[in-house]
Amino acid sequence: MTESPSQPSFNERFDNLLIAPARVMKMIGKRGPGEVLFEESEQGDARRQLLNVEKVAIKNKELQAKHDASYLDSVRYDLHEQLLTDLHAELENSENVYRRTLSLSEDTPAMLDVMSVKATSVSKIEPFAAAQPWLYDELMQVVNSPTHRRRDSKGRVIVVESMRTALSFLGIENLRVLLPALVLRRAIPQITDPYPLIKHQLLNYAYGTAVTARELSRFGSIRPTEAYTLGMLSNLGRCAIIRLYFRLFDQVQRRMLEEAQSNRQRDLHDALLKLRPSANYLIALQNEYAEKVTADIFEHMHFKRLGIAEAMRTIATDGESTPGSLVELLRQSRLYTQVRMAHRSKVLEKDEIKDAIRQQPKYPSGSLEVLRGVNIFQLPVTSNTEDA
Repeated sequence: MTESPSQPSFNERFDNLLIAPARVMKMIGKRGPGEVLFEESEQGDARRQLLNVEKVAIKNKELQAKHDASYLDSVRYDLHEQLLTDLHAELENSENVYRRTLSLSEDTPAMLDVMSVKATSVSKIEPFAAAQPWLYDELMQVVNSPTHRRRDSKGRVIVVESMRTALSFLGIENLRVLLPALVLRRAIPQITDPYPLIKHQLLNYAYGTAVTARELSRFGSIRPTEAYTLGMLSNLGRCAIIRLYFRLFDQVQRRMLEEAQSNRQRDLHDALLKLRPSANYLIALQNEYAEKVTADIFEHMHFKRLGIAEAMRTIATDGESTPGSLVELLRQSRLYTQVRMAHRSKVLEKDEIKDAIRQQPKYPSGSLEVLRGVNIFQLPVTSNTEDA
């Protein structure tokens, strides 16, 4: 894809879109609703009317601000240097990342394995689902929602309270869609201030990639369930990095504040109080580690029936893909989702779409036309509200 020298690349736009859409708008020079350029604002008018003496005073203030900013940057660098050391230590233990950081259990991969088998049943899924307390609450919320609730012969709503009933009411095909999505939602970072939209953007990206992969699999020999599950869970590493970043930022900042206070370093203490989590560092850490962490997590999960671990390792090592392979399908699904998200967020123009799509090998004939008619950001579950 060819970008103007003054415009950020498509990858840069999408990386920032996942963190905060407003950042991308500023990068490409777009204004939000009601926002005016500085030159058109009252502040701009006032600036032009300043007397020379005021301009000199402001210039001195700007020089001081540059000095303060330079010191702040050096403190930010030191904080992230310590954070990176702590991050490496965390990532050395995949089991801790899986259990402690993502809050997933050893029953999760067994459940997904059983779910993926063509001849599976509720009785086979239930023991693994029931062993995960968090999943009970999620499934009760889904099965008792207006979309899935059932009524008895007298028209009264049936309130589902047991795991077996919930699984039965939802049905196997819906479970193949819902269970991987609920696992991903379990891993999604929740507290990401000052970037509160991360969880929403990441969920859209995961849903879009999974649904796109499911649709593309129908044009080849890959099992739809396998394609969908890989698409959904391929973001587990990204979830882990984001969770770790915000937790470690708080820990390192607190530690450095305590040291500065103990050593009576007032300037350092004041600078540390001004620091906030950095989108640039967060993006860099995801790009550097997320794929490998996902591959490590998949290998830790020891799937017996889902053949997705090898494909994810190939992605992590930037290996080559063969036409029609699971690796190629994931890359195509991710790119297609990125393009749809960017265009929907108005950070990719219509005339840029074709160039963006060409970053991946040719999509199966007719697949892009089919995908255009699919809401890839909505889980393809079937409502089941008939009377019991």
